[in-house]
Amino acid sequence: MIYTANFHEMAGEINHVDIAKYLKDLGWKELERKRSNVKVFQLIVDGELYQANIPTSRSLIDYNRSMYKAVEQIALSTKKEKSVEHVLLELLNPLSDIIRFHVKADSIKSGTIMFEDAIILFENAKKLVTYAAMDLEKPSEYHTGVPSLSSREVIKNCRFGQTEVGNYIVSIVLPFVKIEGNKTVQLNLFGEEADKINSITRQITNKIMNSIQQVKDSIKNDSLSELMKPQNNEPPLISANFLEALNSIGIYKEKTEVNISVKWAPTVQVNKANIETVSITDAYYKPIEAIVNTIKHNRAVNEQEFLGRISKLQALPDVEKRKEGEISLVYLNPDTQRARTATVVLKKEDYQVATEAHADGKTVRIIGRIAGQRSKNIKYSSFEVV
Repeated sequence: MIYTANFHEMAGEINHVDIAKYLKDLGWKELERKRSNVKVFQLIVDGELYQANIPTSRSLIDYNRSMYKAVEQIALSTKKEKSVEHVLLELLNPLSDIIRFHVKADSIKSGTIMFEDAIILFENAKKLVTYAAMDLEKPSEYHTGVPSLSSREVIKNCRFGQTEVGNYIVSIVLPFVKIEGNKTVQLNLFGEEADKINSITRQITNKIMNSIQQVKDSIKNDSLSELMKPQNNEPPLISANFLEALNSIGIYKEKTEVNISVKWAPTVQVNKANIETVSITDAYYKPIEAIVNTIKHNRAVNEQEFLGRISKLQALPDVEKRKEGEISLVYLNPDTQRARTATVVLKKEDYQVATEAHADGKTVRIIGRIAGQRSKNIKYSSFEVV
């Protein structure tokens, strides 16, 4: 149940065109009638007839009440599989997957949570979606630097839904989008079916659910380290960043269970992961934390800090086609105290920051390693302006 929510007012926000398409896609039949201010849909389930009367003009005095009654009929037709609240959430977000994080712990049984803990929960739910998108776009053992522009664009479209009572439940609404260049275009119910089925949104939802199940299964089989190892010189398909975000959602660790479930966009019923719900209990937190710490440690042992200024920039002049850029970094060798120059190939997002740092003459910090004994190239894992 949603705290202090006025369901009639919420129902009044539903677009009558969207609900008509929603019902048709779910098999409801529209009846022909002379009056145009109300559309009538019917559905027979197990011999029972359900009828939804959809007002077609917000100027109608009883628009909110009539729309709410239609929502009630839709909920009843699901035979208790969906509540009125659930149907409302679907209709207000008609082309969205919804991922729910249900945190169960003794300290939040009342449905309230400490302020700082709520911030940690929301932030790591966001990170889980971000790094699922990054793992899809460019698999890596550990993602460094600024998340890619396309993954940030996807996140911009996401929203947190109403928090529900029941220990503590957070919903992330992921509207269906497609990537065009580095921009996202939001899809709608009336668009091409192929765009909806193959949307990056559905790919991310599938990735999240499949990855969590893979992690859980590998821990049960004592093979998490194998899952996180590069195979045939290819990086693992699940990053340590994703694991770290997943682990941090279990904010209390001891006696904490997190149930992650997905409500698929009701009008896109293909290309769905087989997993709709998965639980992570405190039995899984320590193995996940251990493998993340190992990956971080191994990277730290082989890397060092380079402080310096950028003397040269080189990249494709066409920003749309640019995927990376090369800089020349002048830094002080800590052993000889002499200036040295090395080249670093940066990701597009980091290169953009580098151009601004170069223009302003600012110092930058790079974490990475010298590639080869006599090489003047730095393979970096982290880049920032000091």
